[in-house]
Amino acid sequence: MDNKIRKQIEEFSRSLKWGPKDFYWEHTLRVRNLALIIQKKVCGDRDVVEISALLHDIGKTKLLAPGYEEISAKLAKKFLEKVGFDKNKILRIIECIKYENFESIEARILRAADSMSLIIGDSEGREWYFKNILKNDKIRIIDELKKSFSEIEFDFAKRLASKDYKRLLRKYQ
Repeated sequence: MDNKIRKQIEEFSRSLKWGPKDFYWEHTLRVRNLALIIQKKVCGDRDVVEISALLHDIGKTKLLAPGYEEISAKLAKKFLEKVGFDKNKILRIIECIKYENFESIEARILRAADSMSLIIGDSEGREWYFKNILKNDKIRIIDELKKSFSEIEFDFAKRLASKDYKRLLRKYQ
């Protein structure tokens, strides 16, 4: 992917009305970085991984509730078609964003990176998420942490997140 298209995708994602203090935008950047680290180790199409990470949560700018994945997929498809992105890659990106099918390596990378971001991500953003979305309910927080850790299917990535995961479990138990 050339840098011009990458910049357009970044600018599109960044331009959307993200939550307070841009927590979701910062999360998106972290997910992209983590996804690219994983992709280097396990392969997969770098463009599909990177673009999926940049666009995976854009539906949250419209709906901060279950169902945002479908909105993210529609917004991503419309934008990527508009900029003339490769149609076959668009289909693979949409599959990743929808979080419905984890047969492709790219979808598994995105899920792992997204889950890792909650665990090793920005503490201020995580605290905002725990307070505003999970209502500081310790049971919900612990369940979310356990679910996220279980979704990191790559051993080396699990090891990267392990120390922070254990620290967070201790904090909220």
